[in-house]
Amino acid sequence: MFRSAGPPALTSAQYARDFNEVKEIGAVNSTTRTLDQTQAAIWWHDRHLGEWEIKRQLATGQHLNVLQTARMFAMVDISEADATTACYNEKAAWMFWRPVTAIQLADTDGNPATAADPNWMPLLVTPPHPDFTSGHTCFTAASMSALAYFFGRDDIAFSAYSEASGTTRYFRSFSQAIAEVIEARIWGGIHTRTADIEGAKIGAKTTAYAVRNFFRPRR
Repeated sequence: MFRSAGPPALTSAQYARDFNEVKEIGAVNSTTRTLDQTQAAIWWHDRHLGEWEIKRQLATGQHLNVLQTARMFAMVDISEADATTACYNEKAAWMFWRPVTAIQLADTDGNPATAADPNWMPLLVTPPHPDFTSGHTCFTAASMSALAYFFGRDDIAFSAYSEASGTTRYFRSFSQAIAEVIEARIWGGIHTRTADIEGAKIGAKTTAYAVRNFFRPRR
């Protein structure tokens, strides 16, 4: 239902831009990535995530009752699950290589604007599934847009701690979190920008569909 137009052609200028961006800032030994960007990449990559902490914080901070909290959890969790299904369907459809493979084998892509580096490695350990689209951006865009719909506003602050990074990250709004995860997956060297942006679109579309079809007021 939410199929994208697919990743850019290997010989395109857009692919070269994506390639060179992640090659520079996402390398394990990058000299352009800041400390905050490194921490953000690790924070978002934490397999435990901070999702339950965020939802608990929102439920208590916004003074939700038990029924309201249950509804919020249902909206977020169903949107996330459906977005993840759509995302992995997308991955299987395109089977697009990850930056670690693309950069090491760039001499085979037919694009004169890319250069191979057989020793290049990303900051983060690359997950064992295709680049396009990003699962984290699908998932996060779905959850954050569901929260924005539930509360009827975007500008609610929240935070969460990650043991992996040893840091707490703070957000002023749900949309700020979506914007950061798009960047963080590039900073970590495991996704291209196009894969992140298109993943976020799928997450938003999935939530919009769920809200439109499953979370209507009972009359």
